[in-house]
Amino acid sequence: MYHTESGDTHLINKVDASILQRINEKPISVKDLSVAFEHVFDDGASQYIQALLSNLAELGLIEAIKNESDS
Repeated sequence: MYHTESGDTHLINKVDASILQRINEKPISVKDLSVAFEHVFDDGASQYIQALLSNLAELGLIEAIKNESDS
């Protein structure tokens, strides 16, 4: 994945690419992502996705948004 603003290239796997594709389609919660991808993981989908999203946000590749119900 190439980040145009930083000029950095990041290597991601197929699962990560699928997750990014899903969040690119529309905003989605970690919980809903975990349900959507639970078939990919034996256990720990939520932890993996949370860590992935946190890392991607730190790199500036995604931006977390707050839902009004999260306030």
